[in-house]
Amino acid sequence: MTHPDPSDVASPGPRPGRGPAAPTLQTLGLSVEAEALYRTLLRLPGLSGLTLAPHLAGWPPAAVEPALVSLQQRGLARSEGGQAWFATAPEVAIELLLMERQVELNQARQVLPDLQRELMRGDGLAASDAVRLVPAEAEVQLSEYLQVHHAARREVAIVMCPPFVVSAPDAMEAAREQARRRGVRYRMLVAPEMLQWPGWFEAVRQSHAAGDEVRVHAGLPFKMVLADRSCGLIPLRSDAPEGPALRLGPTAALDALCALFDSLWAQAAPALEAPAEGQQEAGDKSLHALVTLLASGANDKTIAGVLEISERTLLRRIHALSDQLQARSRFQCGWLAASHFAARFPRES
Repeated sequence: MTHPDPSDVASPGPRPGRGPAAPTLQTLGLSVEAEALYRTLLRLPGLSGLTLAPHLAGWPPAAVEPALVSLQQRGLARSEGGQAWFATAPEVAIELLLMERQVELNQARQVLPDLQRELMRGDGLAASDAVRLVPAEAEVQLSEYLQVHHAARREVAIVMCPPFVVSAPDAMEAAREQARRRGVRYRMLVAPEMLQWPGWFEAVRQSHAAGDEVRVHAGLPFKMVLADRSCGLIPLRSDAPEGPALRLGPTAALDALCALFDSLWAQAAPALEAPAEGQQEAGDKSLHALVTLLASGANDKTIAGVLEISERTLLRRIHALSDQLQARSRFQCGWLAASHFAARFPRES
Protein backbone atom coordinates (compact mmCIF):
# COMPACT_ATOMS: atom_id res chain seq x y z
CA MET A 1 0.00 0.00 0.00
CA THR A 2 1.37 3.40 -0.93
CA HIS A 3 0.01 6.82 -0.19
CA PRO A 4 1.65 10.07 0.76
CA ASP A 5 1.73 10.02 4.55
CA PRO A 6 0.70 7.02 6.71
CA SER A 7 0.34 9.36 9.68
CA ASP A 8 -2.63 10.98 7.95
CA VAL A 9 -4.62 7.74 8.16
CA ALA A 10 -6.92 7.46 11.16
CA SER A 11 -5.12 5.24 13.64
CA PRO A 12 -6.13 3.89 17.05
CA GLY A 13 -2.50 3.99 18.23
CA PRO A 14 -1.36 5.75 21.42
CA ARG A 15 -1.14 9.52 21.60
CA PRO A 16 0.55 11.57 24.32
CA GLY A 17 -1.76 12.57 27.11
CA ARG A 18 -4.68 10.48 25.81
CA GLY A 19 -4.53 7.66 28.41
CA PRO A 20 -4.27 3.91 27.57
CA ALA A 21 -4.02 3.05 23.89
CA ALA A 22 -7.04 1.48 22.22
CA PRO A 23 -6.60 -2.11 21.01
CA THR A 24 -5.41 -2.49 17.44
CA LEU A 25 -4.85 -5.23 14.87
CA GLN A 26 -1.18 -4.29 14.50
CA THR A 27 -0.22 -6.96 17.05
CA LEU A 28 -1.58 -9.50 14.57
CA GLY A 29 0.55 -8.23 11.70
CA LEU A 30 -1.87 -5.77 10.07
CA SER A 31 -0.41 -2.38 9.15
CA VAL A 32 -1.92 0.89 10.34
CA GLU A 33 -3.13 1.65 6.80
CA ALA A 34 -4.64 -1.79 6.25
CA GLU A 35 -6.45 -1.63 9.59
CA ALA A 36 -7.85 1.83 8.76
CA LEU A 37 -9.17 0.49 5.45
CA TYR A 38 -10.68 -2.59 7.09
CA ARG A 39 -12.41 -0.49 9.77
CA THR A 40 -13.77 1.84 7.08
CA LEU A 41 -15.21 -1.14 5.19
CA LEU A 42 -16.93 -2.31 8.37
CA ARG A 43 -18.61 1.10 8.73
CA LEU A 44 -19.34 1.67 5.04
CA PRO A 45 -19.98 -1.69 3.31
CA GLY A 46 -20.82 -1.95 -0.40
CA LEU A 47 -18.79 1.03 -1.67
CA SER A 48 -16.34 1.00 -4.55
CA GLY A 49 -12.70 1.94 -4.28
CA LEU A 50 -13.36 5.41 -5.69
CA THR A 51 -16.25 6.14 -3.32
CA LEU A 52 -14.21 4.86 -0.36
CA ALA A 53 -11.30 7.22 -1.03
CA PRO A 54 -12.94 10.39 0.41
CA HIS A 55 -13.44 8.54 3.71
CA LEU A 56 -9.70 7.73 4.00
CA ALA A 57 -7.83 10.86 5.01
CA GLY A 58 -4.79 11.46 2.83
CA TRP A 59 -5.35 8.50 0.49
CA PRO A 60 -5.15 9.21 -3.26
CA PRO A 61 -8.00 7.44 -5.07
CA ALA A 62 -5.57 5.33 -7.11
CA ALA A 63 -4.14 3.75 -3.94
CA VAL A 64 -7.45 2.43 -2.59
CA GLU A 65 -8.19 -0.31 -5.11
CA PRO A 66 -4.76 -2.06 -4.77
CA ALA A 67 -5.13 -1.87 -0.99
CA LEU A 68 -8.56 -3.52 -1.22
CA VAL A 69 -7.11 -6.31 -3.37
CA SER A 70 -4.39 -6.86 -0.76
CA LEU A 71 -7.04 -7.22 1.96
CA GLN A 72 -8.93 -9.63 -0.28
CA GLN A 73 -5.85 -11.81 -0.73
CA ARG A 74 -5.58 -12.12 3.05
CA GLY A 75 -9.25 -13.04 3.35
CA LEU A 76 -10.21 -9.80 5.10
CA ALA A 77 -12.41 -8.36 2.33
CA ARG A 78 -14.50 -9.51 -0.62
CA SER A 79 -15.79 -7.89 -3.80
CA GLU A 80 -19.22 -8.33 -5.34
CA GLY A 81 -19.62 -7.51 -9.00
CA GLY A 82 -16.10 -6.11 -9.13
CA GLN A 83 -17.28 -2.82 -7.61
CA ALA A 84 -18.90 -3.23 -4.21
CA TRP A 85 -16.49 -4.11 -1.39
CA PHE A 86 -17.37 -5.69 1.97
CA ALA A 87 -15.29 -6.46 5.07
CA THR A 88 -14.99 -10.04 6.35
CA ALA A 89 -16.81 -10.57 9.65
CA PRO A 90 -14.52 -9.50 12.52
CA GLU A 91 -14.56 -12.91 14.26
CA VAL A 92 -13.45 -14.57 11.00
CA ALA A 93 -10.86 -11.88 10.28
CA ILE A 94 -9.28 -12.24 13.71
CA GLU A 95 -9.01 -16.02 13.29
CA LEU A 96 -7.37 -15.59 9.87
CA LEU A 97 -4.83 -13.13 11.28
CA LEU A 98 -4.11 -15.46 14.20
CA MET A 99 -3.51 -18.33 11.77
CA GLU A 100 -1.10 -16.16 9.75
CA ARG A 101 0.85 -15.26 12.87
CA GLN A 102 0.97 -18.92 13.98
CA VAL A 103 2.40 -19.93 10.61
CA GLU A 104 5.06 -17.22 10.98
CA LEU A 105 5.94 -18.41 14.48
CA ASN A 106 6.23 -22.02 13.30
CA GLN A 107 8.53 -20.91 10.49
CA ALA A 108 10.65 -18.98 12.98
CA ARG A 109 11.01 -22.09 15.16
CA GLN A 110 12.49 -23.97 12.21
CA VAL A 111 15.66 -21.89 12.52
CA LEU A 112 16.31 -23.36 16.00
CA PRO A 113 18.36 -26.37 14.76
CA ASP A 114 20.62 -24.02 12.75
CA LEU A 115 21.13 -21.79 15.78
CA GLN A 116 21.92 -24.81 17.94
CA ARG A 117 24.51 -25.98 15.41
CA GLU A 118 26.11 -22.52 15.55
CA LEU A 119 26.14 -22.81 19.34
CA MET A 120 27.86 -26.19 19.11
CA ARG A 121 30.55 -24.87 16.75
CA GLY A 122 31.72 -22.41 19.37
CA ASP A 123 32.31 -22.84 23.07
CA GLY A 124 28.56 -23.08 23.67
CA LEU A 125 28.28 -19.82 25.61
CA ALA A 126 28.63 -16.13 24.84
CA ALA A 127 30.40 -13.82 27.25
CA SER A 128 27.14 -11.96 27.84
CA ASP A 129 25.59 -15.23 29.04
CA ALA A 130 27.83 -15.61 32.09
CA VAL A 131 24.69 -15.37 34.26
CA ARG A 132 21.28 -15.09 32.61
CA LEU A 133 17.74 -15.26 33.96
CA VAL A 134 15.52 -17.66 32.03
CA PRO A 135 11.79 -16.82 32.14
CA ALA A 136 9.34 -19.25 33.67
CA GLU A 137 7.69 -20.17 30.34
CA ALA A 138 7.88 -23.95 29.86
CA GLU A 139 8.90 -23.78 26.18
CA VAL A 140 11.70 -21.30 26.89
CA GLN A 141 13.09 -23.39 29.74
CA LEU A 142 12.86 -26.59 27.69
CA SER A 143 14.85 -24.88 24.91
CA GLU A 144 17.55 -23.84 27.41
CA TYR A 145 17.66 -27.37 28.87
CA LEU A 146 18.09 -28.89 25.41
CA GLN A 147 20.82 -26.36 24.54
CA VAL A 148 22.87 -27.47 27.55
CA HIS A 149 22.76 -31.06 26.27
CA HIS A 150 23.49 -30.01 22.67
CA ALA A 151 26.51 -28.00 23.83
CA ALA A 152 28.04 -30.90 25.80
CA ARG A 153 31.11 -32.64 24.39
CA ARG A 154 32.50 -34.55 27.36
CA GLU A 155 30.12 -34.86 30.31
CA VAL A 156 26.66 -33.92 31.54
CA ALA A 157 26.01 -34.01 35.29
CA ILE A 158 22.38 -34.01 36.43
CA VAL A 159 20.73 -33.71 39.84
CA MET A 160 17.10 -34.85 40.01
CA CYS A 161 15.11 -34.20 43.18
CA PRO A 162 11.64 -33.09 44.28
CA PRO A 163 9.46 -31.34 43.46
CA PHE A 164 9.25 -33.24 40.18
CA VAL A 165 7.91 -31.61 37.01
CA VAL A 166 7.72 -33.71 33.83
CA SER A 167 8.04 -31.64 30.65
CA ALA A 168 8.54 -33.02 27.13
CA PRO A 169 10.27 -36.26 28.18
CA ASP A 170 10.61 -37.41 24.55
CA ALA A 171 12.52 -34.27 23.56
CA MET A 172 14.75 -34.59 26.63
CA GLU A 173 15.59 -38.23 25.97
CA ALA A 174 16.27 -37.47 22.29
CA ALA A 175 18.77 -34.77 23.32
CA ARG A 176 20.48 -37.17 25.75
CA GLU A 177 20.67 -39.89 23.11
CA GLN A 178 22.29 -37.51 20.61
CA ALA A 179 24.83 -36.50 23.25
CA ARG A 180 25.64 -40.14 24.06
CA ARG A 181 26.34 -40.76 20.39
CA ARG A 182 28.92 -37.97 20.55
CA GLY A 183 30.59 -39.82 23.41
CA VAL A 184 29.20 -37.65 26.22
CA ARG A 185 29.33 -39.25 29.66
CA TYR A 186 26.21 -38.96 31.84
CA ARG A 187 26.31 -38.91 35.63
CA MET A 188 22.96 -38.63 37.38
CA LEU A 189 22.22 -38.08 41.04
CA VAL A 190 18.63 -38.91 42.02
CA ALA A 191 16.63 -38.47 45.20
CA PRO A 192 15.37 -41.59 47.04
CA GLU A 193 11.78 -40.51 46.34
CA MET A 194 12.29 -41.48 42.72
CA LEU A 195 12.24 -45.15 43.73
CA GLN A 196 8.49 -44.69 44.16
CA TRP A 197 8.04 -43.89 40.49
CA PRO A 198 6.41 -46.59 38.33
CA GLY A 199 9.03 -47.91 35.94
CA TRP A 200 11.99 -46.85 38.13
CA PHE A 201 13.70 -50.24 37.93
CA GLU A 202 13.35 -50.40 34.14
CA ALA A 203 14.61 -46.81 33.85
CA VAL A 204 17.75 -47.70 35.83
CA ARG A 205 18.27 -50.78 33.68
CA GLN A 206 18.01 -48.69 30.50
CA SER A 207 20.37 -46.05 31.87
CA HIS A 208 22.96 -48.68 32.72
CA ALA A 209 22.55 -50.21 29.27
CA ALA A 210 23.15 -46.79 27.68
CA GLY A 211 26.34 -46.36 29.73
CA ASP A 212 24.96 -43.80 32.17
CA GLU A 213 26.03 -43.77 35.81
CA VAL A 214 23.22 -43.38 38.35
CA ARG A 215 23.59 -42.83 42.09
CA VAL A 216 21.11 -42.18 44.89
CA HIS A 217 21.59 -39.50 47.54
CA ALA A 218 19.19 -38.51 50.31
CA GLY A 219 20.45 -34.95 50.71
CA LEU A 220 20.20 -33.36 47.27
CA PRO A 221 19.69 -29.58 47.56
CA PHE A 222 18.07 -28.66 44.23
CA LYS A 223 17.89 -29.63 40.57
CA MET A 224 20.75 -28.85 38.25
CA VAL A 225 22.21 -29.83 34.90
CA LEU A 226 25.87 -29.07 34.14
CA ALA A 227 27.70 -29.57 30.84
CA ASP A 228 31.48 -29.81 30.51
CA ARG A 229 31.89 -27.57 33.57
CA SER A 230 31.29 -24.64 31.22
CA CYS A 231 27.54 -24.09 31.36
CA GLY A 232 24.67 -25.07 33.61
CA LEU A 233 21.01 -24.60 34.43
CA ILE A 234 19.49 -24.38 37.92
CA PRO A 235 16.16 -23.12 39.30
CA LEU A 236 16.16 -19.59 40.64
CA ARG A 237 14.30 -20.97 43.68
CA SER A 238 14.63 -24.59 44.72
CA ASP A 239 11.02 -24.74 45.92
CA ALA A 240 9.58 -23.34 42.68
CA PRO A 241 10.46 -25.71 39.80
CA GLU A 242 8.02 -23.96 37.46
CA GLY A 243 9.50 -20.54 38.21
CA PRO A 244 12.43 -18.74 36.53
CA ALA A 245 15.78 -20.47 36.12
CA LEU A 246 19.40 -19.35 35.96
CA ARG A 247 21.65 -20.14 33.01
CA LEU A 248 25.28 -20.02 34.13
CA GLY A 249 28.42 -19.73 32.07
CA PRO A 250 32.05 -20.27 33.14
CA THR A 251 31.86 -18.37 36.43
CA ALA A 252 32.85 -18.91 40.05
CA ALA A 253 29.23 -19.82 40.74
CA LEU A 254 29.40 -22.62 38.17
CA ASP A 255 32.73 -23.84 39.61
CA ALA A 256 31.05 -24.03 43.02
CA LEU A 257 28.15 -26.05 41.61
CA CYS A 258 30.56 -28.49 39.95
CA ALA A 259 32.42 -28.92 43.24
CA LEU A 260 29.11 -29.47 45.03
CA PHE A 261 28.11 -32.13 42.50
CA ASP A 262 31.45 -33.94 42.88
CA SER A 263 31.08 -33.93 46.66
CA LEU A 264 27.53 -35.30 46.51
CA TRP A 265 28.60 -37.89 43.94
CA ALA A 266 31.34 -39.20 46.23
CA GLN A 267 28.83 -39.59 49.07
CA ALA A 268 26.05 -41.19 46.98
CA ALA A 269 25.25 -44.87 46.67
CA PRO A 270 25.14 -46.52 43.24
CA ALA A 271 21.61 -47.23 42.06
CA LEU A 272 21.58 -51.01 41.98
CA GLU A 273 20.10 -52.50 38.87
CA ALA A 274 17.00 -54.50 39.74
CA PRO A 275 16.82 -58.14 38.60
CA ALA A 276 15.04 -58.81 35.35
CA GLU A 277 11.47 -60.03 35.58
CA GLY A 278 12.48 -63.61 34.90
CA GLN A 279 15.17 -63.55 37.59
CA GLN A 280 13.06 -62.13 40.39
CA GLU A 281 12.01 -64.03 43.43
CA ALA A 282 9.29 -62.88 45.78
CA GLY A 283 10.37 -59.69 47.51
CA ASP A 284 13.38 -59.01 45.26
CA LYS A 285 12.09 -55.61 44.15
CA SER A 286 11.29 -54.63 47.71
CA LEU A 287 14.75 -55.77 48.80
CA HIS A 288 16.35 -53.82 45.95
CA ALA A 289 14.58 -50.63 47.04
CA LEU A 290 15.44 -51.16 50.72
CA VAL A 291 19.11 -51.83 50.00
CA THR A 292 19.43 -48.81 47.71
CA LEU A 293 17.76 -46.55 50.25
CA LEU A 294 19.88 -47.81 53.14
CA ALA A 295 23.06 -47.30 51.15
CA SER A 296 21.97 -43.77 50.12
CA GLY A 297 21.72 -42.62 53.71
CA ALA A 298 17.98 -41.92 53.63
CA ASN A 299 16.31 -41.59 57.02
CA ASP A 300 13.62 -43.96 58.29
CA LYS A 301 10.76 -41.62 57.43
CA THR A 302 11.90 -41.30 53.80
CA ILE A 303 12.52 -45.03 53.41
CA ALA A 304 9.14 -45.92 54.93
CA GLY A 305 7.42 -43.44 52.61
CA VAL A 306 9.12 -44.83 49.51
CA LEU A 307 8.33 -48.44 50.47
CA GLU A 308 4.80 -47.44 51.58
CA ILE A 309 5.14 -49.15 54.95
CA SER A 310 5.13 -47.93 58.55
CA GLU A 311 8.36 -46.99 60.29
CA ARG A 312 7.78 -49.86 62.76
CA THR A 313 7.55 -52.36 59.89
CA LEU A 314 10.66 -50.82 58.37
CA LEU A 315 12.65 -51.29 61.58
CA ARG A 316 11.60 -54.94 61.73
CA ARG A 317 12.83 -55.46 58.15
CA ILE A 318 16.15 -53.74 58.84
CA HIS A 319 16.71 -55.80 62.00
CA ALA A 320 15.86 -59.03 60.14
CA LEU A 321 18.23 -58.08 57.30
CA SER A 322 21.00 -57.20 59.81
CA ASP A 323 20.58 -60.55 61.54
CA GLN A 324 20.66 -62.38 58.22
CA LEU A 325 23.87 -60.61 57.16
CA GLN A 326 25.37 -60.61 60.68
CA ALA A 327 25.84 -56.86 60.44
CA ARG A 328 26.93 -54.94 63.55
CA SER A 329 25.60 -51.54 62.47
CA ARG A 330 23.07 -50.02 60.14
CA PHE A 331 25.87 -48.75 57.88
CA GLN A 332 27.42 -52.20 57.66
CA CYS A 333 23.98 -53.65 56.97
CA GLY A 334 23.53 -51.36 53.97
CA TRP A 335 27.03 -52.05 52.67
CA LEU A 336 26.78 -55.85 53.05
CA ALA A 337 23.28 -55.90 51.56
CA ALA A 338 24.40 -53.91 48.52
CA SER A 339 27.35 -56.24 47.97
CA HIS A 340 25.12 -59.29 48.41
CA PHE A 341 22.51 -57.96 46.02
CA ALA A 342 25.08 -57.05 43.38
CA ALA A 343 26.61 -60.53 43.62
CA ARG A 344 23.23 -62.23 43.20
CA PHE A 345 22.27 -60.18 40.15
CA PRO A 346 25.43 -59.14 38.27
CA ARG A 347 24.96 -56.67 35.45
CA GLU A 348 24.94 -58.09 31.95
CA SER A 349 27.91 -57.08 29.88
